[in-house]
Amino acid sequence: MSAKIWLGFGGCKFEANGITATFTGGDGKIGFNPIQLVKTNINHNLVSRLLGYRVEIQTNELYNIADDDYEEYQKLAQILTYLVHTTGDSQKTVTITPRNDTGLDSNLDYECILSGNVLPTDLHRCKTGQVMSLKWQCITMKTSIPEFVSDTTANNYADDLGFTYEDDSAVLYEDGLG
Repeated sequence: MSAKIWLGFGGCKFEANGITATFTGGDGKIGFNPIQLVKTNINHNLVSRLLGYRVEIQTNELYNIADDDYEEYQKLAQILTYLVHTTGDSQKTVTITPRNDTGLDSNLDYECILSGNVLPTDLHRCKTGQVMSLKWQCITMKTSIPEFVSDTTANNYADDLGFTYEDDSAVLYEDGLG
């Protein structure tokens, strides 16, 4: 098993207007929706031309359960308020890093607009916490799908045959079958 994860691995980060909200336990999903011209020829066959991809992001599991989580929720609320279009303003976007690895200098990030409801949900019918998921769309069309992987210097946790395993404290275990 590899520790090198395609499209990165980590929490969700939102940035706009000098404000940053980071949810280290958040889960970001990245999708690439094809943008194509499709027509039917004289033989009634479809002919398509792929122009590129619209990046769609869903940020899940934005929790407000720990003592300081509400601070990130407040920052996110400020970012979402910043997006409100006022007369004369140009389009406002949020830079989203849906799979933010805090150990790396660079991650995949996208300029996005909100494309779904803002709906924080209580975890239970008492004050135990909240969770929220948000949907976003990248404002620019991408002509390729990134090949980015998470930290390429990270160790594999198991070898290709599964004979060894390294836990988070770097203790190496062997099963004796190798």
